[in-house]
Amino acid sequence: MKRAYLIELTIFRDYGKQLLALGFLVAVLVGCGMQTVLAAPSIITCMFFMMGAMGAAAYDEQNDWGRFRLTMPLSRRDVVLGRYGAIVTLGLGGMVVGLLAAFAISAVASVVELPGELSQALTLDTGTLSAMAFATTFCLLIGVVVASVVTPIYFRLGQTKATQLLPTIIVMLFVLPVVFLGNSGLLDGALPGAEQIAAFLAYIETPEGLAVGCAGMVAAAVVVLCTSAALSLRLYETREL
Repeated sequence: MKRAYLIELTIFRDYGKQLLALGFLVAVLVGCGMQTVLAAPSIITCMFFMMGAMGAAAYDEQNDWGRFRLTMPLSRRDVVLGRYGAIVTLGLGGMVVGLLAAFAISAVASVVELPGELSQALTLDTGTLSAMAFATTFCLLIGVVVASVVTPIYFRLGQTKATQLLPTIIVMLFVLPVVFLGNSGLLDGALPGAEQIAAFLAYIETPEGLAVGCAGMVAAAVVVLCTSAALSLRLYETREL
């Protein structure tokens, strides 16, 4: 697995450097444009997990790399686990870049007087840090879920065929349920479990609740990744290249 992981990182090297630099720039622009550093780390984290999965799949069909890789001393299990390791590395790298950008913006705003009370809006306080931690962890979970859905499809069908089917799959999994619930009338009136949701949100605002919520989302992301990796391995073993 280690060999496959290092190969993935080597292939990702130039792409990853460009993506990290672009992510830092996007984080700075998002922070200044929204006049808050709260959203930048979460957006970049989610984006990097999704782009890691899609970018890695794109390399498989360049110069027939997917077939040539299997002629090396690598098992299909090594390939799958190495791919997931690279996706997680890039996603966590995006989170670090987003956080660094957020802290850099706040540091500049604290020493330089920016127009339109922007310096005050970009200042980090305890409330902003807590909200940033929760939002970043939540978007990490979203990015992991999307990457975990698309990666098995890439392993089974290849990048070209999967790209043709993914829009339909994404709509069916993420858009149609929302449309159905909105038009079904199930959410009219009192929302089922509204009191429990309100109590949970109030609990999340406490330091203990924030720690429990973030830990729970990280644990859920790990479970989703492990399940997706197991599915990818099963699908990839039956694929003829």
